[in-house]
Amino acid sequence: MNALAVAITGSQGYVGRHVARAATEAGHDVVALDRRQPPGGAWRYYELGGRPDSRLLQGIDVVVHCAYDMSVTRAADIARVNVAGTQRLLALAASCDARFCFISSMSAYAGTRQLYGRAKLASEREVLLRQGQVVRLGLVYGGEPGGMVQALGRLARFPVIPVIGGSRRQFTVHAHDMASAVVKVIAGAAMPDDAVGLAHPAGVRFADIIRALAAEQGRQPTVVPVAWPPVYVAMRAAERLPLRLPIRADSVLGLVRPATHVPHADVWPRLGARLRPFDASALGPAGA
Repeated sequence: MNALAVAITGSQGYVGRHVARAATEAGHDVVALDRRQPPGGAWRYYELGGRPDSRLLQGIDVVVHCAYDMSVTRAADIARVNVAGTQRLLALAASCDARFCFISSMSAYAGTRQLYGRAKLASEREVLLRQGQVVRLGLVYGGEPGGMVQALGRLARFPVIPVIGGSRRQFTVHAHDMASAVVKVIAGAAMPDDAVGLAHPAGVRFADIIRALAAEQGRQPTVVPVAWPPVYVAMRAAERLPLRLPIRADSVLGLVRPATHVPHADVWPRLGARLRPFDASALGPAGA
C-alpha cells in the first residue's frame, strides 16, 4: 500500500484522534487541520467557521472531515459554521484534486428532526455531488473516553437516572473498529455512491447502554422511563440562559427518534472490516 498524505479535521476530537492514530499506524502521513497545534505530528491551522487558506491542502491526497462545532445550537449558526464550512473545505479539496471523506452520523436520515442530523444531511448532499465519500458513524464507544458515550457516562453516575427513549435502539461501533474501517476508505476502497453507515447492524436498547455505563463505574442505578417532550423543552430553555448541560437538547431527538437501520451495512464485511456487536466490557481503555 502506498503512503498517502491525509489531512484530518477535528484530529484532536474523539473520533478524529482514533482516525489519525489508525491512519498513522497504517503508514500514511497525517496532517492535523485544527485551530490548536497537537502535541506532535504535522499541523496546519484550520477553523471550520472561517475561510481556509488557499494553500491549506497543498500536497494532500485525502481529506477526512471529522470536525463539527457543537458549541453552536441555533439552526442559522449551525448552517453558517458547520454546513457552509464543510462546503468551503470541499470546494478547496476539489480544486486540489484531493479525495474527500466526510464523517457523518447515523442521525442523518430522511425525516430527522435533529438540527445536527439535518446539518449532516445538507453536507452529505454537497459531498456526494462532488463524488466524495460519506460515512455515517453509529454511537462510537471504547478506547479513551470521549464523544456522546462520555457525556452519557456522566449521567450514569446518579443513583436514579431518568431515561428517555429507553426502548429505542441505537446502532453502535467500537472506536477501534470505526478507525480501522475509515482507514480502508482512506486507502481507496470501493464504496457506493451514497452514504454508508458504519455501525454494527444489531441495535442496542438505550436503557441497556446506560446500565452498561453505570456498571463500568461500579454502580447499579434505578432507571426510570420518562416522557421526552418536557425534558426537551426544559433543556432548550436551559441552553438559552445559557447553562452547561451533560448533553445537548438536540441530542434528545436523536435518542428518541434514532435511525431505523444501518445503510449499506454489507459494505464492511466485503472490505474485511470487523464491526463487533456492542460489548459493555469494551467501554473503556481496558477493553479496547
